[in-house]
Amino acid sequence: MRPIIGIIGKIDENKKSEVGIDYVNAIEKSGGLPLLLPYSENVDTITSYVKLCDGFTFVGGVDINPEYYNEKILNSSVCICKERDDFDFLVIKEVLKTDKPILAICRGIQLLNVALGGTLIQDIPTQAPSSVLHKQAESRYEFSHYVNVVKGSPLAKIVGGKRLRVNSFHHQAIASLGAGLSVMATSEDGIIEAVYGESERFLRAYQWHPELLIEKDEISNKLFAEFVDACLKKSKNS
Repeated sequence: MRPIIGIIGKIDENKKSEVGIDYVNAIEKSGGLPLLLPYSENVDTITSYVKLCDGFTFVGGVDINPEYYNEKILNSSVCICKERDDFDFLVIKEVLKTDKPILAICRGIQLLNVALGGTLIQDIPTQAPSSVLHKQAESRYEFSHYVNVVKGSPLAKIVGGKRLRVNSFHHQAIASLGAGLSVMATSEDGIIEAVYGESERFLRAYQWHPELLIEKDEISNKLFAEFVDACLKKSKNS
């Protein structure tokens, strides 16, 4: 029986939900059953989503309203969607009440961090200017820059080295860490690129997009395989 992976996808101002095929392919390739969780304002429905799924993937997209971490919008580069914020925070707060595995990607790492009380750099080019290109010009299926992997972290056990090549499509990043999170990787300019949960529950979050690299990169496949395996183990023990 494949573990059911709830995908909290993109939502627009019309409350339409969608998910990119790359997330679906990555989960399927690792043995999971991907399931898009559509927008709902019904708390009982969201609770049922959480009970149904064995694990959850929070994906990339627009920026998080800085009101969620007690700041005002910095500049015109910050693009938000109230409907998506409302839904994502309802879901992640419900998921965090459980011990079910979480994989958070791009916006997902930022969402997780804010949900746990952390803050964000709203715009890297103006608040933390750097020679590292965090919004790459290359194809989304190509590598962009290196990240430095923290020794002893879960990511270090997978990578087997100190550095990892990633792609990059973000202008925001973690500023202060949320409660219970530790850093797994940073870029050369010190921007946090990956975190994990300090508790025993499986919680991994990446600023880059490993789902776009699974056809060419063994490490990206291992990140999804690790997550789906944790979901499978959780489903068997439930």
